Amino acid sequence: MPFPPSRVEEVFQAASKEGRLAHAHLLTGAPPAELESLARGLAANLLDADLEDHPDFFVLRPESKSRRVSIAQVRQLEHSLSRRPHRAPLKVALILEAERMCIPPAEAANAFLKTLEEPPDHTLLILTSDRPEQLLSTVRSRCLTFPIIPSQHPDPIPGLEELAGRWTQTAQPNALDAYRRASLLQSFLLATRDRLSAEASELNDEASDENELAHTASTAGQLVRVREDVIAHLIRGAWARAESTLQPDIVREVDALEKLRSALSRNVDQTLAIEVSCLRIAGLL
Repeated sequence: MPFPPSRVEEVFQAASKEGRLAHAHLLTGAPPAELESLARGLAANLLDADLEDHPDFFVLRPESKSRRVSIAQVRQLEHSLSRRPHRAPLKVALILEAERMCIPPAEAANAFLKTLEEPPDHTLLILTSDRPEQLLSTVRSRCLTFPIIPSQHPDPIPGLEELAGRWTQTAQPNALDAYRRASLLQSFLLATRDRLSAEASELNDEASDENELAHTASTAGQLVRVREDVIAHLIRGAWARAESTLQPDIVREVDALEKLRSALSRNVDQTLAIEVSCLRIAGLL
């Protein structure tokens, strides 16, 4: 069931007072910045203090140029958590964009599994990820997951809100609706590719062959990022429509979209992957 941030804060406060907080929590469903803001708010409430320079508060985030979480970062965090709390009754560590420690060969994630399963005494871990399907199953299984209903955000991609509106215009899930959704998403991504290519062409009018190749590679990278953002936006929209109840059709839609994003990250044919995803959403696969 997706939760508004305020409800998550209430759950944490109640669990803390009753001494039944889980040792590891996963926040997902919203953009990274929103998840980080919520995680920091939860940490501040648990420590009952300002987080700035707090000796019992730790943050791990991807820092290298490749945006991986390194095994060295994990080892440093584990060393810090092995010490007793200095000021508060417990230590709180945030692992932001946790999927970045699961990039193959996932050395950082595998190194962190024991700590994740059995953290040192008086330690609480909060992981965030807007791409939970990229987390190792062994990481996800060790966390209590809170899907978050995201706040409303301005449209960062031209036409995205129109796409999201048309995506939800359905009467009953069936083969025709699966085809409609597949055609809608495929057309949007193709139009986005054409727009990015046109923008790159304007820059390439007087460019050398070498620069043209660089621009082509850059356009391909932009398209991948846009594609991921579009699917993430549809996932957040599905969770938002669920409101306070866990509806089977919403769960099915989110699962299908997460599988779509995973398939596309493995370079599965885009048209085929989208069609399969939309058939899953309609309950036909």
